[in-house]
Amino acid sequence: MAVIAEVTLRGITRQQCDALRERTGWLQRPPEGGLAHLTWWEGEDCHSLDGWESDEAFAAFGEARLAPAMADLGMDAPPEVVFHPAHEVYAPRAGVVAATETPNVAVAGNADVARTGYAAFAAGDIPGVLALFTDDVVWTTPSSVPFGGVYAGPQGAGEFFTKLPQNFAELNVQPERYIEAGDTVVVPGRHRGRTQAGKAFDVPFVHLWTLRNGKVSAFTEVMDSAPVVQALAPDAESILRRMFDEIINQGRLEVADELFAEDYVDHGPMGDLPGRETFKQLVAQWREAVPDVHCEISSVVAEGDLCAWVVRTTGTHTGGGLGFPATGKRFETLSANIGRFRDGRAAEHWSEQGLFPMLVQVGVIPMPVPAAG
Repeated sequence: MAVIAEVTLRGITRQQCDALRERTGWLQRPPEGGLAHLTWWEGEDCHSLDGWESDEAFAAFGEARLAPAMADLGMDAPPEVVFHPAHEVYAPRAGVVAATETPNVAVAGNADVARTGYAAFAAGDIPGVLALFTDDVVWTTPSSVPFGGVYAGPQGAGEFFTKLPQNFAELNVQPERYIEAGDTVVVPGRHRGRTQAGKAFDVPFVHLWTLRNGKVSAFTEVMDSAPVVQALAPDAESILRRMFDEIINQGRLEVADELFAEDYVDHGPMGDLPGRETFKQLVAQWREAVPDVHCEISSVVAEGDLCAWVVRTTGTHTGGGLGFPATGKRFETLSANIGRFRDGRAAEHWSEQGLFPMLVQVGVIPMPVPAAG
């Protein structure tokens, strides 16, 4: 049942009230169930009359947005609230009439819903964006982008938004104009930003918003994805560092499924070892024999699909994973490597892997001595 909430905030200034309204986002992202808001002063006390679809809607707004905003602004006195059953809440024109110079971005039409979404995203308020969606919203972005595709419902869209900071150090979504046609809003604009690897991009987009009863039921993005995909593509050095840091040093063998081709071949001192699974088994054996194994790469040189690097490996031989008893001895080796990549994944690797020096240092084979002259 609709209610009128009579709210009194005692001893706050007009500047504090404006700051509170800005912090709660009444204008930029009208709260769920909020119908109308009027404010005036009597002496030092601020009074408001708010129209709400229910007292539960007001309570949700108070818990999620009003109380945290008041705490952030240092307002200790709790609001005094009296509810009155509403006979009607009549708002023939959406807008703002205020003594302050607050931009009028109150939701008045479908284009303003889209504006509200962009404003909330720019402010980092993802819950505010999701609050604009219907329960069956369909969020579609180009599948050519690594995290693109179709996401269903606010939860699915929320999953999409969690992937943005994983890929972008900076992302500015800049709409240029709003073209409203009934329940459809078309928004051309530009994406500008930098990936986590520091690569910049600047691409045009067209967003298609579809609305139903004032809420977003579908969103479709069309953009020039090639520069974004290219910017997001990992370079050889970043792939190498993940290989050694995550797979070898941390023992996260599942990462190999992402970074290695299924038909990967390792050309090493034990001959050709084909297959990604064979590589994972080899790493497991090494980590069983040397649990504290640590690899550090340097001197990375890439040309085309080939890459060369130097790896320094240290560890203590405390296990039997290599087929001979543990010696308890530490070792340190340096080896030169060449790798070939295909579609951002390791396809081949050539190296002597420092195995001979390691076996000498742990005492499995004797130190060679020069022949007598």
